Amino acid sequence: MTTGTKIRLLREKEGWGQDVLADKLNISQPAISKIESDQTKLSWDHAEILAKVFEVDPEYFFETKIINHNNNSGEGNQVISPQTYHESDIELLKSIYEDHLKTKTELLEERHERIVELKKQVEELKAELASLKKV
Repeated sequence: MTTGTKIRLLREKEGWGQDVLADKLNISQPAISKIESDQTKLSWDHAEILAKVFEVDPEYFFETKIINHNNNSGEGNQVISPQTYHESDIELLKSIYEDHLKTKTELLEERHERIVELKKQVEELKAELASLKKV
């Protein structure tokens, strides 16, 4: 995933327009558009600000893959650019992310309901124990 795509997905997750993110970086909305479309490279200073805003490591925006292969030609480790994704891939990733988020929310709600049930049972058992102690 490209740097621009990562930024766009994080921004959309927050429900922000490009203008909101531009204000946070103290740059123009067209500058954000160019960064998100990978027409302009992200500076380290802006990556640090984005990292604070989105609570990620600044290096997240500059992710590369390292292939370790040595052969008789003398080649060593090579750094290659991250894979780029098509718009349909991004929509699929967003859909998967939203499904996972929905499942997480449902599980948390179920656990909360179970906790409430267990607390009620504890109170009932305490009351029962208290009545048995009186006998």
